[in-house]
Amino acid sequence: MIDKSLFRFPGFRWAMGMLAMLSLVQGASIVAQAYGLTRALVEIWQRHALSSLPLPVAIFAVAFACRQLCEVGKQRVATSYAGGVVSELRPQAQRKIFRLGPAALAKRGTGASVTMLIDGLDQTKTYIQTVLPKMMDMSFIPVIVLVAVWSQSWLSGLVLLLMMPLLFFFMAILGIAARDKSDKQYAEFRELNNTFVDTILGLPTLKMLGVDKEYERTVASASDRFRKRTNSVLRVAMTSTFALDFFTTLAIAIMAVALGNGLINGTVALFPALLSLILAPEYFLPIRQFGDDYHATLNGKNALQDINGLLDTPESEPDDELDWRGWGSDSTLSVRGLDFAYDAEDGNEAHSDTAAANQSDDAHPALRDLSFTLHGFEKVAIIGRSGAGKSTLIDLLAGFNIPQSGAVELDGQQLTQFNAPAWQRHISYIPQTPYIFSGSIASNIRFYNQSASDSDVRAAAEQAGLGDWLGTLPDGLDTLIGEGNRGISGGQAQRIALARVIADHSRSILLFDEPTAHLDIETEYDLKQTLLPLMESHLVIFATHRLHWLANVDKVLVLDGGRITEAGMPGELIGRGGPLSELIGELGGNRIEGYFNE
Repeated sequence: MIDKSLFRFPGFRWAMGMLAMLSLVQGASIVAQAYGLTRALVEIWQRHALSSLPLPVAIFAVAFACRQLCEVGKQRVATSYAGGVVSELRPQAQRKIFRLGPAALAKRGTGASVTMLIDGLDQTKTYIQTVLPKMMDMSFIPVIVLVAVWSQSWLSGLVLLLMMPLLFFFMAILGIAARDKSDKQYAEFRELNNTFVDTILGLPTLKMLGVDKEYERTVASASDRFRKRTNSVLRVAMTSTFALDFFTTLAIAIMAVALGNGLINGTVALFPALLSLILAPEYFLPIRQFGDDYHATLNGKNALQDINGLLDTPESEPDDELDWRGWGSDSTLSVRGLDFAYDAEDGNEAHSDTAAANQSDDAHPALRDLSFTLHGFEKVAIIGRSGAGKSTLIDLLAGFNIPQSGAVELDGQQLTQFNAPAWQRHISYIPQTPYIFSGSIASNIRFYNQSASDSDVRAAAEQAGLGDWLGTLPDGLDTLIGEGNRGISGGQAQRIALARVIADHSRSILLFDEPTAHLDIETEYDLKQTLLPLMESHLVIFATHRLHWLANVDKVLVLDGGRITEAGMPGELIGRGGPLSELIGELGGNRIEGYFNE
């Protein structure tokens, strides 16, 4: 029942040593308590003088107090150790999620990840602080009680000894059944979390599309499946409790009959018989508590395994040795033979716009044999049909995904992958739907530069076109937005994302993943007037299917099926009548040629 990963945390040996010592003392206290109670009852039964009672009563009282103090001590030790483990696991899990990136988070599910970091860690703490004391109690107390009973009545001791393997046998059978059902229940729990959180986050879009009722039924169906799984686990838990109680009662009943016959026949004295009967329930108590808590802590154990699974997820080590001070007008990025494919079970295709053809059984090829070179402060557009791999390429350049193969050279240095801190420190990334954190507008603008002054934040907001809107807000930049606060439009969210970029002057590489895809044409035009000045003195890589941007870029990479089919200056490519011209024709953008003929 103990997860072996607990052994590696600091303080485990100390905690187990303290718990073992306290369990030993508690076991001795239980025997002393039973001795004092039995002696007092026998003295009263045999009508001895009252002067003989103070000593056994005092023994009982001291032993009872010692037993309770040991119980409190064990709980404090276990709680302290569990708190230390959780305090260590929480930042480790958070750092791991940040290192793995949004692609891995999407694969695990937002709901499951959030629940793991909040409820999962709380369940893990409950599991640790419950199971460790019970394991020590079950290891020591029955042995101490058995020795005491055997010393008084070998027959009673034999009954207790023979009943223990039977109890363990049924506990093992029912425990395996409960574990399997609990694993399925936890899987349903994760699915319910993902379904619920994703539905809540996407509720405005679902209502706009008129499918909110359908997703309401989806959430209800997931909830009902979880209810059924929970009930099946409870049935096993109740069966386990019944089995433990039945065999415990049976063993005590056999002891009582045997000792009763001995008392009638005169072969057993009252004191050893009564002491054995009083100690018998104490012999089984740790096992019964262990069995009950096994079912109560299965969620905590599953949560701990889930967290360990996250921490053990392999990740590609970033290139920390890259000696690079940033992108400049003479910088060069050369990519040769870059390949990337999603795992078959990876669910990121929808996010990454990469439903590429020719998928193998084990992977979803997204990008194949990409080669291109970027120079200085070029403005580069990535053009392609939906599913061509535009967003996947942007994610790779941002370091969110790791390519399977390819060579990358940055200013003459070999770059093993794009998640190198030296590279990512100079990147600003604006997705289709920027995330707005729950907080003030100012705190959202400070996302890249936490040390930005109030004047810098206000200047960034003005430059991003937020001035007029802020003037209508009573609290201005201190207005709370994000989840649970004031709602904002898609255009306002994009402008806040632009203000984040403007507020940090140290980032000279801009990655845009179709930032205007969900905006109306008027809002997009206004946003474009803000973007164009920002794009100066930056390397800009822009994934888009809006063709009017071609008039403002220096280079175009045309993607089709995860491959670059054409690359060059937009005017030259349109003049060739190749893949770019075909794509323009499909999208109804023949008039775009006029931009390059003027």
